[in-house]
Amino acid sequence: MTEVKTQLVPWSTLIQEGHLSRLLLLCFGVWLYAADATLVATVMPVAVEDIGGIPFLSWVYTLYQLGSVVTGAIAGLMVIRIGIAKAQIVAGIFYVLGCALSGYAPDMPTMIFGRLLQGMGGGGLVSLAFIGASTLFPKKLWVRIIAVISGFWGVSSLCGPLIGGYFVAGGNWRGAFWAFAAQGLVAVLMAPPLLSRQFQVQKEQTQAIPFSRLVLLGIAVLAICQAGVVTTTGISSVLCVTGVVLLLFFFKQDADSENRIFPRGILNPRTVSGSGLLMISSLFMATISLTVYGPLLMYIIFGAEPLIAGYIIALESLGWTVVAIITSGVREHIESRLIRLGAFFVSSAMMGLIYAMPTGPLWLIALLTTCMGMGFGMSWSFVSKRIITNVPETERTQASSSIPTFMRMAMALGSSLSGIIANFSGFSEESSVEVAQNVAFWCFAAFIPLMLVGLINAWRVSRN
Repeated sequence: MTEVKTQLVPWSTLIQEGHLSRLLLLCFGVWLYAADATLVATVMPVAVEDIGGIPFLSWVYTLYQLGSVVTGAIAGLMVIRIGIAKAQIVAGIFYVLGCALSGYAPDMPTMIFGRLLQGMGGGGLVSLAFIGASTLFPKKLWVRIIAVISGFWGVSSLCGPLIGGYFVAGGNWRGAFWAFAAQGLVAVLMAPPLLSRQFQVQKEQTQAIPFSRLVLLGIAVLAICQAGVVTTTGISSVLCVTGVVLLLFFFKQDADSENRIFPRGILNPRTVSGSGLLMISSLFMATISLTVYGPLLMYIIFGAEPLIAGYIIALESLGWTVVAIITSGVREHIESRLIRLGAFFVSSAMMGLIYAMPTGPLWLIALLTTCMGMGFGMSWSFVSKRIITNVPETERTQASSSIPTFMRMAMALGSSLSGIIANFSGFSEESSVEVAQNVAFWCFAAFIPLMLVGLINAWRVSRN
């Protein structure tokens, strides 16, 4: 398949050709999901003091992830059936209703249901952003567009806790959810004028929505997410294995169906798209321990204040965003080198953290975290472009939505595996420095096999 020409396209093209408004709307959907996903870290401790329900707190996070994966997975078929504008409206309405329920919630069950709807709407909006990148813009701009979307994700994730903290400091935690409900209305109202005439509904492909497979996917994701919060090692291991088995069964069922959620052979390492998804999923899964346990480990081992540890973790998003924007306009023959170099940066940073996280110093952890983000930033957009380009035209929408969906599944599975490793090591918030150092070592060393899978597939996807 002919390679897409992306080099030397100036940023001004977005304005000169009238693409900026559509891009900003798609990025706004990413903002809603990513910022909302992280603001609960500062909002929920205060919310549970008000409405109670601490034993059910994990479901606030679990069902948000569940909703985002399931709706994100089906976004491609939704676009094929009703068009991207109507799909954005549907996702936005789910999101607004979820935020409103969470803001109103008099008890934890209402909050949990609201978070489920928020996840469903937000997950759909993120997948629609990636679908829009490959269907609403000329191919010469794909890498630029994906880089901007990825940058928005990183910045949004960084801003979420700060926004939540602002509302908490003002004594109005509910206001955080109402503020995002109001923003969700913008995504709904702006969809018709900006997106309605930019995508033709593929009426010949309007197969039935595969609800039975979606239920299977939901059960698999739910088992994997719960494995990450159950403190009993045996139970969490069984849940994780069960979830992975069900997930593999889902992929088998989907591949054999006519109305596929994902393109056929999407995880085949012998294809460009398959090796690309395996690369980014493996590397993201292998490094998620930094986000999940990094702040707590730095607090226990080095006495780092939560704010300092949070800023160190945020350096990954900063490195990702800056490098993705800088490298998005490189000449085409350099893309393959950046894919390999990016995988090398991520893997080297991970190997460095095996040493640095247990022993320090903090500046070295900060440097390695930045390098890890730079590695993702210099490779993610080019790999994403190859995943989308190297599938049949009729399956391009599903391939586009598979990128953020697989990333969220990798986050869930990686978090669960990290939790199992930490629990097996006897880890808790009251753990000694020695126990925390042991966990800090194994939470990275145990993922070396996945790192190797990512490296191998980086070389595969960069060959074409």
